[in-house]
Amino acid sequence: MARPKVHTDELSERLLEEAVHIVGERGVSALSVRDVARAAGTSTSAVYSLFGNKEGLIRGVLVAAFDSFAAAQEADPSEDVAANLSGLGVRYVAWALEHPRLYELMFGETLAGIASSQETEAASARAIAPLRQGVRSAIESGLFRRADVDTIVASLWSQVHGMAMLLSSGRFPAGADPVAAATAVIDGWRRRI
Repeated sequence: MARPKVHTDELSERLLEEAVHIVGERGVSALSVRDVARAAGTSTSAVYSLFGNKEGLIRGVLVAAFDSFAAAQEADPSEDVAANLSGLGVRYVAWALEHPRLYELMFGETLAGIASSQETEAASARAIAPLRQGVRSAIESGLFRRADVDTIVASLWSQVHGMAMLLSSGRFPAGADPVAAATAVIDGWRRRI
């Protein structure tokens, strides 16, 4: 008779949910295998069995953060190319402000000692895919001038990333209009007629 599987997918999901909650509330430095196991009602051996080690658990949190961010980016797309790009920017900043600790992890995994993996790279690519597609649509529709897609993506991404960081740190210039600042970058890529 086969032994029952003790460390199930359900337990893995519960451990990951608890880890995401801890990191989301207190940051990656507050994450401990013991706290996650206790919160999930299991032992530390379950964490090690399912995630390998603490780094594997943090890598799972990182993938979950990218997936949540990607879902926010994919929500509520507009048929209007310019409105879709603006919406992506608004959703980007809103997600970053709503989940500041997860956002920090997404862009600081090397500082947290997390080695990149195929899984984290794939999750990161899924997260940026809506912007990449929005830029392609803007070029194809004639809204944006012909240019390298990745260059435009980097330009727009840098702008919203910087805005999110400035807003979350309270250092966005008082009186400045974030929408006008973001629109100026989009306008810079418009095709001149």
